[in-house]
Amino acid sequence: MVLHPVSLCCGCGQDLSNTPESDLQKRQVFDLPPLNLEVIEHQAEVKRCPRCAVVNCGEFPSGVSQPVQYGAGVKGLLVYLNQEQLIPYQRTTALFADVFGQPVSQGTLLNANRECFEQLAGCETRIKQEIQQAAVVNFDETGLSENGKGIWLHSASTLTHTHYFAHPKRGKEAMQAAGILPHFQGTAVHDHWESYQLFENCEHAFCNGHHLRELVRAIEQDDAQWAREMKYLLLDIKTTVDTARDEGKLELSASQIDDFNRQYRDIVNQGLQLYLTEPRANAPPKRGRKKQSKAKNLLDRLDKYQTETLRFMTDFRVPFDNNQAERDIRMTKVKQKISGTFRSPSGTPYFCRIRGFISTLKKQGINALDALTHTFIPNPPV
Repeated sequence: MVLHPVSLCCGCGQDLSNTPESDLQKRQVFDLPPLNLEVIEHQAEVKRCPRCAVVNCGEFPSGVSQPVQYGAGVKGLLVYLNQEQLIPYQRTTALFADVFGQPVSQGTLLNANRECFEQLAGCETRIKQEIQQAAVVNFDETGLSENGKGIWLHSASTLTHTHYFAHPKRGKEAMQAAGILPHFQGTAVHDHWESYQLFENCEHAFCNGHHLRELVRAIEQDDAQWAREMKYLLLDIKTTVDTARDEGKLELSASQIDDFNRQYRDIVNQGLQLYLTEPRANAPPKRGRKKQSKAKNLLDRLDKYQTETLRFMTDFRVPFDNNQAERDIRMTKVKQKISGTFRSPSGTPYFCRIRGFISTLKKQGINALDALTHTFIPNPPV
């Protein structure tokens, strides 16, 4: 608190130094104190026993192993800036030097990332176990660039946990290597990428966000009436499910489910009939199989996978779309826009494990900076 006294009367010039105040006006300024590194010097005594001449040394605290080193707070902040805020190596070290007046090397940041990665091995295993045991898990994948070579980042996520896994392949081989889908027995929510369907140990639910985008394309570019009707039906079912959930219901009535299934089937059948009866062009037929339109491909998928498309209707735990996975994987694109490609094979797994840990923390309302700092404390809490 800083007191600003009144010494003289602004009207007559009377001395007010000893006059008690009648009131106080207050204004508060939130600001940062000067940021400086704190250096703690640990001193271990050395004593020679006067009786047997044995030299005895005091013990340094666990983790204090070098003559000069950075502590958990510095390492945690460096990793946080680089992995959570996605600031590149050079800019992270420059920011640290500007803020604290202490230069650090990019090698120090690399070592901090490596140490954090190693400390989080057990935590990553725990996250995978929690996801494997979940009732509903969202899956997605996106392309990455590693030292100029294309790879794939696979994600598996729930409302409380996130796991990332990088692999050169996109399909089943990579999904098996990630180690979640082969053991998962709940409901997998994803797009219509066929590799997911190869895992028959779980149920599947398709992302209707993808369906809506494709239906809009079919409406705008192909003037497909069936697509317009299907779009409104899916949104109608979603509204009905959301309303029932808000009212505390656990499921729709059997009559509602039967009615929606019937409407869905009628729209698909009418659409298929239109493609069967559409007039053929006068041009002579080309050799080979005629390529189907995008609208017909979508209709065939909706025909074949009605159960997977409407899974959200029969199981309220299943979301309407795959937005959870898309949100969890979107930051990868942000990182590549800011930092560009991963420059080494080791940087990619560092990013996947640490970023999965951070995403899990944020979903559970845990301060990421504090938790990252704790990973550098010997025997950190889980």
